[in-house]
Amino acid sequence: MKNKSLSDSIAGRIYLHNLLLVLAAVLLTGGVGLYTALSVRRNDLDTVIRETSRTISGMEIVRDALKSGDPGGPFRGRLTDELDLILEKNSQVEIIVVCDTDSVRYYHNRHDEIGHHFTGDDQKEILHGGDPYISEAEGTLGKQRRAFFPVLGDKGEIIGFVMTSILSSSLSRIMWRMTAAYIILVVILFAAGALLAAAFMQSLKRTLLGFQPEELAKKYIERTEVLDAMEEGICAADSEGRIIFLNKTARRIMGLGGSGELEGSNIKDVFPLQRMDNVLKSGRGEYNIREKFGESRVLSTRIPIRNGDEMIGAVTIMRDKTEMVRMAEELTGTKYMLDTMRALQHEFKNKMHVILGFLEMGSPEEAREYILGTTLVSEEAVSAVAKLVPMPDLAALLIGKIMRARELGIRLMVKQDSFFKEKEGGLPSESFITIIGNLVENAMDELNSNTCKVKEIELGLYVDENSTIITCDDTGGGIPEDILIRLYDRSTTTKGKGHGIGFSLIREITDAYEGVIHIDTEPEMGTSIEISLPV
Repeated sequence: MKNKSLSDSIAGRIYLHNLLLVLAAVLLTGGVGLYTALSVRRNDLDTVIRETSRTISGMEIVRDALKSGDPGGPFRGRLTDELDLILEKNSQVEIIVVCDTDSVRYYHNRHDEIGHHFTGDDQKEILHGGDPYISEAEGTLGKQRRAFFPVLGDKGEIIGFVMTSILSSSLSRIMWRMTAAYIILVVILFAAGALLAAAFMQSLKRTLLGFQPEELAKKYIERTEVLDAMEEGICAADSEGRIIFLNKTARRIMGLGGSGELEGSNIKDVFPLQRMDNVLKSGRGEYNIREKFGESRVLSTRIPIRNGDEMIGAVTIMRDKTEMVRMAEELTGTKYMLDTMRALQHEFKNKMHVILGFLEMGSPEEAREYILGTTLVSEEAVSAVAKLVPMPDLAALLIGKIMRARELGIRLMVKQDSFFKEKEGGLPSESFITIIGNLVENAMDELNSNTCKVKEIELGLYVDENSTIITCDDTGGGIPEDILIRLYDRSTTTKGKGHGIGFSLIREITDAYEGVIHIDTEPEMGTSIEISLPV
């Protein structure tokens, strides 16, 4: 991606917005703080000069000096010393003036001003009996902020006033120093805010795996479009089982096309039969699991999503095999038909030879009775299988295997206590065909290669709402120990010697559904296999 200016990129705009936000916050808080601090400082100074005036107005030496009527009288020396001491101790008060009712100074911190008239006319209100107040006016030493307090005689009459003040220039210096301190503080805070904003952007970039936000947004849109265009359905969930992504194909497969926004919903609420929670709990993937969603036949793979050692979710990849399964079922049905026809041909030849023998012996009645009393496959066997198994392709497989076994001189029967209740979300017919077809074929291979007198295979099917149990018992020679320990290895084949062909496929299906395989075998006694699945 080409480099963009700071203001053009999303990251730059975020950074600038953060800076402006920090600046606004700092200026606002700094302005309010400065205004408050200046107001407090001014009020503090006003309180100091007011209280100083009040204190001085109550001093006995001040009243005695004013009652004497002479600024240079006997009280001048003592008055000057005491008020000079007050000024020396109180650095915040710069000017003290004591005047009589004619505004003649009895004290001024510039002693040469004693005896002269008070400068300004803001003392009139206090001489006319007004309450103590603070004013701003021009004085001998310049513009001042003044506090006035009356001096009362023995009868409560006004005999003069006290004025204490601070120069406006000094007050301005104090205010400017405070303002400068706040400006420095604002600059420091703004710099700290800028650094924090930069650190936030670096942290954001690390969180986004080094991408700029606009780059990540572009990649997100691109990848979403790519994932939506895929023929495979993709459903991803976080560690809590909440959907974080569902592409269009997954919606179609699950029949959720018009269900609106599903991200954030619990996978179990959206589709209760999804087995994503198994992967989230166990942390183990499930591969090439055959499932049925409504009318869709799906091959699903579920993979945990990890961030290092932490499990953060899981993803299901669904391949819609509905059309392929339909074609496979047609082809499989054709294969079963061909096997059945081949078995029928052999059986038909044998029976024709028997009939021919009767005719050659001149026994047409025996030939007639033989023809009327024989069938190629017992109607009871066909009826029992058709009634027991609701899946047509699985029923066709069993009938074909029964005929094939009869051709080989093997008795294949379904146990009378078998039951089969097909249910939504149960084991798909393809899985049944894989398991049963391999179990029966292996048993027939073993019995066909064995010289045992009794050649029988008993198949048990126990399928209900809660579980699936498949059993296969034969009277063959058993499975050798060296073969048994590596029975599930794809390279292991025991055709003509024992079981094993297709067992790796059986194991994959069993593991995918968290099932159990139990094998009980004894030499020259036979083998009993039980497969239990919690579906």
